[in-house]
Amino acid sequence: MRQRREDNDYNNDDDDNVDRNSDRRSQKSAASNGWDDWDPFESTPSISSFSSTSSSTYSSPQRQNRQSERRGGPKNNYNSGRNERSPYGKSRRSNYDNNQESIKLNNDRRINMRALEGAGFVHLYGLAPVLNALRAGKRDFTRPEDMIDINLLEGDEAQHELLQRERKPEAQFSPWLFVQEQKGTTNRSGDKQSQAEEVLGLAKSRGLPVAYVDKGVLNTLSSDRPHQGYVLRCGKLYFESISRIPFPATPNDDDTPNFWLVLDEVVDPQNLGALIRSAYFLGGSKIGLVVCAKNSAPPSPVVSAASAGALELLDVVYSTSNLPRTLANAREDGFRIIGASAVPTNDAVMYNLEQLPVSNEPTILVLGSEGHGLRTLVSKACTEFVRIDGSAVTTEGVDSLNVSVTGGILMWQLLRAMNSQT
Repeated sequence: MRQRREDNDYNNDDDDNVDRNSDRRSQKSAASNGWDDWDPFESTPSISSFSSTSSSTYSSPQRQNRQSERRGGPKNNYNSGRNERSPYGKSRRSNYDNNQESIKLNNDRRINMRALEGAGFVHLYGLAPVLNALRAGKRDFTRPEDMIDINLLEGDEAQHELLQRERKPEAQFSPWLFVQEQKGTTNRSGDKQSQAEEVLGLAKSRGLPVAYVDKGVLNTLSSDRPHQGYVLRCGKLYFESISRIPFPATPNDDDTPNFWLVLDEVVDPQNLGALIRSAYFLGGSKIGLVVCAKNSAPPSPVVSAASAGALELLDVVYSTSNLPRTLANAREDGFRIIGASAVPTNDAVMYNLEQLPVSNEPTILVLGSEGHGLRTLVSKACTEFVRIDGSAVTTEGVDSLNVSVTGGILMWQLLRAMNSQT
């Protein structure tokens, strides 16, 4: 049988419970004061072992706020680093202020390419485009220091202008010539070296400051394009608008070109630059150029680089907002208008390049876009068409030449024939 427990046993259990509760209270009290010197085998820790710890206990800002709220006191803003009772408050706030000043300084010195472009600046890259731009002088090289007297400004305007002038050259909204720093001797040939010296001389004569920077700065300014160690910050180039192509009084009129190249929505800047290069190389100032005002590549630094700087030297360059009407007017004036197309869209005759009649009359060569060729209304204004036949054995999918290649071949043939008639 199961034996009944005596009353004394129950009493002994109560005493054990009392002792265990006393130990828990001691442990809880010790935990609130510290655990460094407490012996877990002692039933009651000594108060002296925690006296030094309790007096130097660190209270977090959160705990200080809770205690202050219980007493009805103010709450510390510890999140913003302004808690004076926190040992990190003042240093945190000081670091925050220093970081804000550093961020503002870095923003002032950063190269903001989008803002520079919005202010009307472009960056020509490459030795030939930079040299030809300085030679021609068609770009705007005016510096704000030459137009603005800071002594006449007041308040925020004076402060803004002063900060602008204290920026590093690549971050200033002002024309500059940037040249790559050279470590040791250069490997340029005689012609390249003479051109580099001419660039520095022209910049000095035009009052353009020169900044010697590392290659990384030039890569940023040229959008990682081949700059050859030279980048020129200057004003944009704009094409003059025209509605009627001027007709030359005589075939050898020096003021008005006898041969014009008209581009119908050529959108690739590389193609536009290559065509300008070919036109200037073959005809110089005797060739006029007309492009569409819309849906055409603008005269950007990419075009200038692709043209080897010929964009800066070509004198007769115009744009038109209505090319079909401009060509229709030119046809009425007596121009011979030749459209480059594989298939004619009107009743005009089609010639192979070898069969094209030779004539010295004022001529316009029209080239279409890369994807669609000549537009219908543009084709209707043409007096005749010409095409370049390929080989008898052609590769499937390649049925024509690039527009810049086509233009170079046709200009060479037409100009050679026209010059032979003079």
